[in-house]
Amino acid sequence: MNQPLLEVARRVNWYTDPTALLQNEPLFLCQVMQRAHADDVVLTQQHYPPEAFRAALLQAPPGLFDPRSWCYWTLMLLGECTLPLPQRFTDNTHFDWRKHIS
Repeated sequence: MNQPLLEVARRVNWYTDPTALLQNEPLFLCQVMQRAHADDVVLTQQHYPPEAFRAALLQAPPGLFDPRSWCYWTLMLLGECTLPLPQRFTDNTHFDWRKHIS
């Protein structure tokens, strides 16, 4: 395993084993895009092609990206900033957790 990427994985996701995170490439790249410092982004870009970043962005899990990072990365990777953030609830209803307590 690549030691510098293991270090990046530790920094962007402190609650998951870095080896396991690197095996989930889309999640790792999304977490790099959202949480990494510029040096870590550059290092990661040296190991993964832009197509891998694009694919990861297009399957990003809901709740990971903030609007500013989402806009930046969609602009950089897709050439536009109009793609909506991934949503947890896509049926346009407001989830009220209080209604689901037994």
